[in-house]
Amino acid sequence: SRFLSLAQCSSLSPSSASYPNTLPPFILTQHTHNMDSSCAASPGTCLGDDPATNSLAFYATAAISAMGLSTMVLMQLDGVSRRVLSPMRLLAKRRQEYKYTVEQSAEYNALMMRQHVGGGKGIYDPKTEPSVWETHTKHNVEEMNDIIAEILDAEKPSPLIVAMEQDLGNDDDPNTYHLFLAFPPCHKNDKGVVEIGTPGLPSSLYRRVRVPLVDFCERLATAFEGQMTSNALCFVADASCGLGSDTLLNVVKECDHGVATISNPAWMTCLSILLSKIDKTHTITVPQFERIIFSLCRLDAWRVRNSVGVSRTVLVSLPGQSCVPLLLPLIQKVFVHERHVFVYDGASYTVEMGLALRKKHGTSYRQQASSETWDAVSSSPSVITSTFPMTPLRHIRELPEKLANLDGERASIVEAWMASVDMFLDMKARERKNFYTPFVCRMGFLMKRSGIGNGYGGDLSEVALKNALEYITGSRSRALPEKVMERAVACLTERRTAYEDAVKECRLEYDEKILVEKCVFTHKSILIGEKTLLDTVKPQEDWSLKAAKKLKSCLCCIPGEGDEEDEDGSDNEDGGNEDGDKPESKKRGLDLSVPGAFATNNGGGRAKYVDGKTQFAFDPTMFNK
Repeated sequence: SRFLSLAQCSSLSPSSASYPNTLPPFILTQHTHNMDSSCAASPGTCLGDDPATNSLAFYATAAISAMGLSTMVLMQLDGVSRRVLSPMRLLAKRRQEYKYTVEQSAEYNALMMRQHVGGGKGIYDPKTEPSVWETHTKHNVEEMNDIIAEILDAEKPSPLIVAMEQDLGNDDDPNTYHLFLAFPPCHKNDKGVVEIGTPGLPSSLYRRVRVPLVDFCERLATAFEGQMTSNALCFVADASCGLGSDTLLNVVKECDHGVATISNPAWMTCLSILLSKIDKTHTITVPQFERIIFSLCRLDAWRVRNSVGVSRTVLVSLPGQSCVPLLLPLIQKVFVHERHVFVYDGASYTVEMGLALRKKHGTSYRQQASSETWDAVSSSPSVITSTFPMTPLRHIRELPEKLANLDGERASIVEAWMASVDMFLDMKARERKNFYTPFVCRMGFLMKRSGIGNGYGGDLSEVALKNALEYITGSRSRALPEKVMERAVACLTERRTAYEDAVKECRLEYDEKILVEKCVFTHKSILIGEKTLLDTVKPQEDWSLKAAKKLKSCLCCIPGEGDEEDEDGSDNEDGGNEDGDKPESKKRGLDLSVPGAFATNNGGGRAKYVDGKTQFAFDPTMFNK
């Protein structure tokens, strides 16, 4: 199988791996084909009666082959390709390399997770893989129901999501994708509390199960729909090369206010790869993807249920800005009433952060986890999911020419950032239909780089951090404890210092920034330079998810005093009448996209957001019957 071949050649150690790191497989295939075709075209040069002639022909063929291989190797160098290829062909070549790196990284990450649940480096043997997994097909309905019942048993630890793969060795059904789950061993301590891990025994006692992805997730989703939960989900989508999502997750961990965190889950990266191949290499439909996302998100949240505290929230960061265009629309649709954060930074700052990641971790797909814990092993490497685009940006005629002026590193980061922001703007344009109203967080505020656009350039980082924490923890109507804010501010200061140290040698020169801005400017809806995205939350005590002003002038300009929006006027972006396109909840003044905002607005017009200090979070008149 594909997995076993990768496992055997890598031997679980990057230093001993013989898998090609710089030459994709199609290059080696093309070279072999050229050699075969040269021999087939001139059989007399390969076989003959004269030894001298055969020797001369052999050396000539070897020289020609070496020259051909050298040419192909040189063509893989981005600097050579930029001089030889047209902008469109250069972009196509680069995207092929992006795809190869991302897919190989996902496979290697799955290998590391298999190793983790298989006992670790000293015990795991990839040759035993086919025999250690309990295999169930879509016809094993009773067995799948038993597995789901075990998952929902609160007394038992939840399974780990290890991989999503095809069984290419199964001639009867090679196209079906399978979900690989590993149930951790558990025991009861002296107090009768169930703990994961068996003292004195190797962790290889994980129970490993393989089930059909689509059929099992449909049943699991139905089971979770029938289960009551008091925990909220908060999803973080990133457009800052991981700076924003990593900062928020680390701050939330350090402030310790009852929020469980799931960072860059690898299964989401695998799902993004499948989404990029929809209608190409599999038959999974969009509705089926929605059920898969719902069931696996709920499963991961159920896994960390014991870490949830007073805030009753699970914070999930999408794995890198490259996955955002593929995952965000489906996650928003499936979890429309949960909390959503979109954190972004400027294009030039994002490129600098991406270059710092590549300088620190390199560009190899064989990225090692920072520790042997499951949270570290199961997290997709940010250097891959943030700097290599996974889906082409929608067609912009001038973009290939502008990207060709940048080297491969900078071009890939710019394209990944633009794709993430483009999806955000597209979803905001359809806000009335998809109800996408996220907390739009600007990293310039947290990093002490930006004012609020009215000439005030003071330090707004603490206010911006407080606003974000209030939204993530659902604590807007009640003050955050002083100790929580102290720990959060201290963590933010530490992260800011680490960021400055990381990017100080990766700063872009003025000319490089100009080239980056020219690429961004080809997308007429993305603001360049220090401008803010639509509905960015301004750091202030009475913050709102909806900006009080909308940009009506040139997209390159700062909003002026005359750009104030008429709050009582129509905001009919979709071309319908004022109320005809609104959902019923909007007509009644109820905005379901804001957690807890179940309040009526008798005044009509734009829905008002609930302030728990001044009005009921729930309308008491609804409970009189």
